Amino acid sequence: MSLQKINKLKDEKGFTIVELLIVIVVIGILAAITIVAFNGVQQRARDTAAKSDAASVVKVAEAFNARETTGAGGYPTATSDFTSSSLDAKLPAGVTVGSVLATAAAAPDATAVKTAGKAMITQQCGTAGGLKVYYVTGNPAVIANLVAGTCP
Repeated sequence: MSLQKINKLKDEKGFTIVELLIVIVVIGILAAITIVAFNGVQQRARDTAAKSDAASVVKVAEAFNARETTGAGGYPTATSDFTSSSLDAKLPAGVTVGSVLATAAAAPDATAVKTAGKAMITQQCGTAGGLKVYYVTGNPAVIANLVAGTCP
């Protein structure tokens, strides 16, 4: 190797190990912040979807009640009532109702709601005329409900 080539190699500049480590640490910090923010967005989207699905069930129940002429409350008493071909209002695609329960004093637990179908389950409100639609939000799971008709 000639002396000129050696001198040329000495003049070339590059990044030091410290500079490269600083860049890697900064990229790591930015990635961590982005991942944490993204996870929060996903959870809020799941919560909003669950509430929206529950609201759809309430609207279909109200439509069922408006068409019902029995005079005894008129809210759905069976899962099949939500998919009746005679209803003008139908559940959006992908929204399912787990089950329609008899009047119960306590709300179902989060596990029962999640396994019922699309994170919701309905409960009749007895002779008051109405029903509660339960859905799960948050992590850890918290149960919430929307009401159709008059429920205590």
